Amino acid sequence: NAKTFPLGIGCVVAYAQKEIGDFLATELFKLPKDLDEALSTKIPDLLCLSNYSWNFRLAYRFAQLAKEKKPDLIIVMGGPNYPLDEEKKVDFLKKNHLIDFYISNEGEEGFVDLLRKLKNNNLDAKIIKSKEESIINCEYLHEGRLIQGANKRIEDLDLIPSPYISGVFDDFFNFPLIPIFETTRGCPFACTFCSDGIDFKSRIFRYSEARTDQTLEYI
Repeated sequence: NAKTFPLGIGCVVAYAQKEIGDFLATELFKLPKDLDEALSTKIPDLLCLSNYSWNFRLAYRFAQLAKEKKPDLIIVMGGPNYPLDEEKKVDFLKKNHLIDFYISNEGEEGFVDLLRKLKNNNLDAKIIKSKEESIINCEYLHEGRLIQGANKRIEDLDLIPSPYISGVFDDFFNFPLIPIFETTRGCPFACTFCSDGIDFKSRIFRYSEARTDQTLEYI
């Protein structure tokens, strides 16, 4: 129902392609029917799912169906529909035990750090968990305990390639979707109903005007 380009996953993929493109082959999906069709023919090594209040059950159902076909599939989830309290995080990950890794806060560096750890461990999530490796902006359970990496933000936002200019979103222009983009990240307000209201996100960082102009021109 959110009829916009999937900006979050687009930025994550564009950054990952820049940082570790030789290891990464990606397909992005917006519509459930397209993901369903893709998973009917091939299950990837990683299935990465966004978690918003309106799509969590649907995303988790995809994780269940894919895991049934490929039990060693690694499920990565990220997004703002996730607890802030440590005890509630443990409850969430225990209840939704198919999630191998949860990337909280900004996804770009966390996803790349996770990919590098997986690359160094032969795509074996169990090895990473057994060593309780610290992964930036990433959390997971090992023997019922929450393992948390350092929280980190990207201050120079121009380090994130535009998912439009880099071509990541080219196919999405074929859909009746509205292109969206950020000019800043962070918020000085502390609204308790918003995931950006935490102190960690209170500083505002801005994309350069040149990048914003180039993105608008491309769109």
